[in-house]
Amino acid sequence: MLYGRDTETAALADRLARAREGRGSAVVVRGEAGIGKSSLAAAAAEAAADFTVLRCTGVESEHSWSFAGLQALLLPLAAHLDTIPDHHACVLSRTLGLAAAPDKAAVPGDLRFVVGLAALSLLGAAAAVRPVLCVVDDAHWLDPDSAAVLLFLAKRLAAEPVAMLLTVREGYAPDFPTPGLDEMRLGPLDDEAAGALLSARLGALPFNARNRVLHSAEGNPLALLELPAVEPEARLAADWAGPRSTTTRLKQVFGDRIDGLPEPTRTLLLLIAADDTADTALVLDAAGKLGAQLTDLAPAEADDLVRFQAGRFTFGHPLIRSAAYQGAPVHRRLEAHRTMADVMDPEDHRRPFHLAAAATGPDETVAAALEASAECASTCGGHGVEYATFERAAAFTPEGPERGRRLLRAAEAAVAAGNGPKARELCFQIGRSTSDRAVHARATLIAALVATWDNDVREAYRLYMEAADHYTAAQPEAAGYPLFRAVELSWQAGDFSRAEVAAEHAERLAIDHSPWVRDLAAATAGFNRSCAITVTDAVAALRRLIDIHVGFGEAVTPENRAMVAWWQTLVGDIPAAEQTAAATVRLARQTGAAGALPRSLTLHAVTEFHRGRWKDAEALAGNAVELSVELGQKIGPVKARAYVLAPIAALRGERALVRELVEAAALDSPGSNPVPIDIATAVLDFSLGRNEEALDHFMVHLDSSAPGDALGYVPFAVEAAVRAGDPGRVEAAFGWFTEWAEAAGRDHLAALVERCRGLLAADADAGAHYERAAALHRAAELADAGGGFPFEAARTDLLLGEWLRRARRVNEAKTRLRSAAAVFERLGAEPWAERVRRELRAAGDAGPVEAAPDLAGKLTPQELQVVRLAAAGLSNREIGEQLYLSPRTAGYHLYKAYPKLGVASRTELAKLGL
Repeated sequence: MLYGRDTETAALADRLARAREGRGSAVVVRGEAGIGKSSLAAAAAEAAADFTVLRCTGVESEHSWSFAGLQALLLPLAAHLDTIPDHHACVLSRTLGLAAAPDKAAVPGDLRFVVGLAALSLLGAAAAVRPVLCVVDDAHWLDPDSAAVLLFLAKRLAAEPVAMLLTVREGYAPDFPTPGLDEMRLGPLDDEAAGALLSARLGALPFNARNRVLHSAEGNPLALLELPAVEPEARLAADWAGPRSTTTRLKQVFGDRIDGLPEPTRTLLLLIAADDTADTALVLDAAGKLGAQLTDLAPAEADDLVRFQAGRFTFGHPLIRSAAYQGAPVHRRLEAHRTMADVMDPEDHRRPFHLAAAATGPDETVAAALEASAECASTCGGHGVEYATFERAAAFTPEGPERGRRLLRAAEAAVAAGNGPKARELCFQIGRSTSDRAVHARATLIAALVATWDNDVREAYRLYMEAADHYTAAQPEAAGYPLFRAVELSWQAGDFSRAEVAAEHAERLAIDHSPWVRDLAAATAGFNRSCAITVTDAVAALRRLIDIHVGFGEAVTPENRAMVAWWQTLVGDIPAAEQTAAATVRLARQTGAAGALPRSLTLHAVTEFHRGRWKDAEALAGNAVELSVELGQKIGPVKARAYVLAPIAALRGERALVRELVEAAALDSPGSNPVPIDIATAVLDFSLGRNEEALDHFMVHLDSSAPGDALGYVPFAVEAAVRAGDPGRVEAAFGWFTEWAEAAGRDHLAALVERCRGLLAADADAGAHYERAAALHRAAELADAGGGFPFEAARTDLLLGEWLRRARRVNEAKTRLRSAAAVFERLGAEPWAERVRRELRAAGDAGPVEAAPDLAGKLTPQELQVVRLAAAGLSNREIGEQLYLSPRTAGYHLYKAYPKLGVASRTELAKLGL
């Protein structure tokens, strides 16, 4: 029976009930040592009699063993491997140690997602038979690879009959952040519950002793049960006085009990604590070397300090292990680890860590053994353990080039694990450990990548240029890549002189990639009017780069494909950009290149925004934000908010949301060009009819030193200027936009030019320009299976309708205005729809506008993504692969979407043309 935990047990019972109904969830139980986390988890397991209960416990000595926790948790489900897709079964068989590890080249890029999706598939298969409860005790001691996968799983249980409970100690334990998960914090027992527990377990105590225990334990259940053993009462009062934590005090209690044991017993406890996998044969072999034997353990068993269960030694509580190990003198701890290493099989994965624990300084033998262990983790894809082990190997490496090489391997693994802060720290260590310029170059590239993830573009630029300097001295041909990236970042920083510096550096080297760097620098300058290079030259330069990269075909990485998609938007080829971005998202998911996904998703969202599929754009951008947070990248949310979410909110007139999105993007953008972040504020002003304020905002950006990201908003600025009575302010900007549209040669851009000419022309001439613009919009729509650019076409219809009404061509005006109103209402662009309604009323038409059914608007972003893929013919399993969901979750979203859309099957869904 649990005392004082009725609220918590009821909450867990509710989670179990929801899991039985297919509405799974995860909860993290936090609290200090001894507060009852494990007891609460045990009670949950007992209440789940109709569940398959899976358990694992984080063990400190297994912190360096890739996927140790995941193996313990999922191995009982091995019989279900035959029921999941072959590639998932293959990944999990290797991860769980049931099959040989793959060649390193076959390991996917980000194991959190690849192994996580396979594990989700396995849990789903088991849960199809009966609900599943996963209990993960002491999660703070999990190896980092298991922790990453379990956190991935914990966020994806909403449509599964699976519940997950993780316990985490607070204080005197590693941090274990769990963003996005529900948490339950266990506090001290109240006086009534503490007294009831004390009486139930220990019976009647003398009045003074009872009060002293209750006061000293401070509501900690473990302390309540252990303190009565501290005698006499005067000692209890002395030992528990002062500001020390309950954890420290309990360790002292356990330490005192251990100190009172015979020396051979303490030796056995130390050996068990030194390798808390508690391998019986190993412990006894080492004990024999140190003059102890199994019978010497009896006093500790009698005192309930240690038990023998399921073929293993276990301590009564993790704090007992800490007391047994940390209370031993240093020389005894070193001796214990050395003896453990001596009796182990040379191939045992634990042996390098015992050798390391026994070492007192640099030792190449130890370093080499740790490196071999790190290589094993790398082959298995356990990048979290890999970087930690390589770092440890470097720490034992004598001064010289080998230390720098091992630190570099650690930094590379940290990047693969998505741990940017650790990668940056390791790169700093490399700078102090070696003079090898090639190693320095690679380390600086890694640091630059991490700075890019953090959206610190100025620092990233500096680091890429530094990497180029190192490569110039060591491997000149390799300098092209960092110089190319430096040019790309100069645009984001809004400092185009830096692009020229990088291009000149590349040209001095006369390497194969020098023309690429020069072309990107020319594009950067031309699109931002930073020198004599024109926007026409810029478009030509980007087309050359697009052709080169497209020519490489399948060899282009997801990261570089995303860059091509961005270039395609800049040359006005939105249909090609849409195809490239969508294909890049698919490739990144298939190859496990999760780091490339946020940018790819954002670029796909940008194209959907242009195409008038705002709901899809929001779903993709929202996915980019969520994945970025999961990956620890700041740049993803900034781009998604600045280029998609904030502009859409602005066009809908959602003031508070625009402010929130702009402020969030600005907060994570130190040193970045402010134009793309703040442009939504100008769009909001214009949408709400604040033309003077909008014009001022637009011109701040168009007149800035980095106006490239405002180029696409020139038509807004032109209309704001005309309505504000100050068209002269946009003359230069419109000329620049016109040159870009002509260089791009796209009908939808030509339509915008004609529309702007209509705004700037005398009213008698405006109608002809608007009609030409409408015809060009129609031509763009007919030439493009994607449906053209409906929002911009509707804006043109609005202006044409207004002009037709002024020209007293009322019936034609109504037709145009109703067409515009239908689009605006479908998109939820209320300020624009209201403007049309006012015009219709002025034209004598006050009737309701019958907008085309907005089927997509009925769905949540997640439902819409699932429905689109299902309509394209993908199975639930394939949809899950694309969206990092289980097949059941994909089916759950379809089940919810069907009635909203009025369909009952995939066949009907495909006919909707969503």
